[in-house]
Amino acid sequence: MIRVAAVCASVGALACGSWETEAVVTIEAPPTAVWAVLTDLDAYPDWNSYSPRAEGELREGGVVTIDAQLGDEVRIVSNRVTRLDRERALCWHSLNWYGFLARGTRCRLLEPVGNGATHFRHHEIMEGPLAGLVERLYRPRIDAGLARMNADLKRTAEARSQ
Repeated sequence: MIRVAAVCASVGALACGSWETEAVVTIEAPPTAVWAVLTDLDAYPDWNSYSPRAEGELREGGVVTIDAQLGDEVRIVSNRVTRLDRERALCWHSLNWYGFLARGTRCRLLEPVGNGATHFRHHEIMEGPLAGLVERLYRPRIDAGLARMNADLKRTAEARSQ
């Protein structure tokens, strides 16, 4: 097994560690409506410009493969579902071959707020020996993608709940 410290020493300290990012939006729709949109993987092409393809088993332990639209680049990422708490949380972490070098964990968190609205947090943690490199190469595109997906989810959930 490759040791993290050895990899960090060989690639340089700037490439190691972890980082987090988050995009937050208030959606004028109840958590049930937001959850219905978020968990309907077959409908992702209809509303999700950041991940226009998502397929797999949406259950804890299941694998969901997505196409992540990172600017002009598309990354296909397989993810293990780690938390599925109806109308509250959907979390997964990346499974691709490079997972021991850089692994992303993404959670979508829903919280009801007054007047039937939902506070939606899209939170990602990237960690591993090459997390710093991933941050330098992809962070602006990941941040933009999370914000874009939140806006798409807001628009779709609000339209469907009217």
